[in-house]
Amino acid sequence: MPKELPPSTLNDILKGKRERLPDWGLVASFVMVCHRHAELTGLPAEALGTVQQWQERWLAARSEQPRVPAIGSFDLYRTPADEAERRTTRTVARLVRLASEGDVECTYRLAIIHLLLGEHAQARFWLHDALRKRHPDAEAFDKDPHPVMYAAQQSYNYGLAYEGEGPAKRDIAGFYYRLAADRGHPQARERLRVLRNVPFGKLLPAPVSTERLST
Repeated sequence: MPKELPPSTLNDILKGKRERLPDWGLVASFVMVCHRHAELTGLPAEALGTVQQWQERWLAARSEQPRVPAIGSFDLYRTPADEAERRTTRTVARLVRLASEGDVECTYRLAIIHLLLGEHAQARFWLHDALRKRHPDAEAFDKDPHPVMYAAQQSYNYGLAYEGEGPAKRDIAGFYYRLAADRGHPQARERLRVLRNVPFGKLLPAPVSTERLST
């Protein structure tokens, strides 16, 4: 499963015993499981709604919740923590949507992201899907003796490519740099340090990268 679904947690949520909104990963995984069950049992799935529709509902529900003061933020541009989290969630949610539509690059990238976040079950799910769809790098990732280091280098490369696209992509670049930096990637840490010291509206050139990403 993209995310493990603890029975006790699901039971509390479905019976209305929890006031806090469940995290998006759990909701998306639950919707995927329901669709898979309907597919295997022949039940009609139209009324379930798509993952994207449930994401819209989840975002609407979250916007209605009372705001609490955010403490700290991983965001290198010093935006408020809730805004930084929203951008990250939007990036990952978009990858999930495209992967569900058959985009193999997004499938592979979700495996990279989840591994670096320490979410191994989700990483295995997306990597298995990337192998099935024959992503050109999935087999090397699967067989690498140091998968976290491999994923950190890939994430750093993604950051370089996005940063090379200009200021409009620098939030996404920062997201990938942070994933790599948190796993000890020295070049990713350096890019974060440099970006923190760039005046607003200006950006130092990123190291040359041969990759250009459209997603």
